[in-house]
Amino acid sequence: MTETKISRRFLEAIEEGRYEELPGGVFAVSYIRQYAWMTGYDAELILDHYRNRMEQRTEAEPARRQPAARWVRFFESA
Repeated sequence: MTETKISRRFLEAIEEGRYEELPGGVFAVSYIRQYAWMTGYDAELILDHYRNRMEQRTEAEPARRQPAARWVRFFESA
């Protein structure tokens, strides 16, 4: 834990495959790489699992709400 400066909560999330609990983007990738380096695991294998899981999660999410029509008109007129 102290070698990576990653909180215990995030380390446990990586170990248990609860990637949605990690901070997004480059932070998650960095944490996974550090975890793999410290434990001797293959970082690319874990990152593949992470990317697949997050991709499935994104596909399963409902469509995001559209912006209110008044804001769309505001930005189109600018």
